[in-house]
Amino acid sequence: MHKKRQRDAEVTKAAILQAAEELFADKGYAGTTLREISEQSGASGPLIIFHFEDKRGVYNAVKGEIIRRYIHSGSSNPPTDETFEAFIRHTLVFMFDFYRENPTMMKLANWGRLEGDNEPWPGEAEWHHVYRKRLQQAQQNGEIRADITPLNISIIICGAVHIWWEYHEHFIEHVMQEDDRTSNPDDSYLEQCLAFILHGLGVATRATSQKTTNKLTQI
Repeated sequence: MHKKRQRDAEVTKAAILQAAEELFADKGYAGTTLREISEQSGASGPLIIFHFEDKRGVYNAVKGEIIRRYIHSGSSNPPTDETFEAFIRHTLVFMFDFYRENPTMMKLANWGRLEGDNEPWPGEAEWHHVYRKRLQQAQQNGEIRADITPLNISIIICGAVHIWWEYHEHFIEHVMQEDDRTSNPDDSYLEQCLAFILHGLGVATRATSQKTTNKLTQI
């Protein structure tokens, strides 16, 4: 009986978070009410308050759930025992795909910026730490240049992915007007972004450059 109640509670919380994520992404924190979350999730207002205390608690839980999906995805753990180039490729490709598959994350981030919410998302520091630790190790081993801080390297990588998906349709329109031979602008941008970052960090070899060039000429 206890396990059944626990499962029921987990199902209820998941329904609340799913409904809230969609509403916050569409209307922002200020524009969403607990009543709307209740109506869309099928959970009563008192039950929502029981699980999350208030609207702010639901909002923070939604952001935490998105980070949890990122951290616990099967592809989110970058290879730490392979070359640094493999690490960067894994990180960039996974991040790129996660943005593609989780459009509500971008909308929530944009609403948060408009509403003055600059607080780190719950759990965000956990995966940032993994990346910074690997970057520090690479600098200590002389694999990459040491004049850029690991934090700023992370920001550059995140920013390159974020900006593409934030203005995705706008950029696609420009790409297609400029070069109608590009059949997949997403893949083209990803490969060029990877080459740019690797060269900028002093990682890319001639073989890597040639491989990337060959891919781009085939698009």
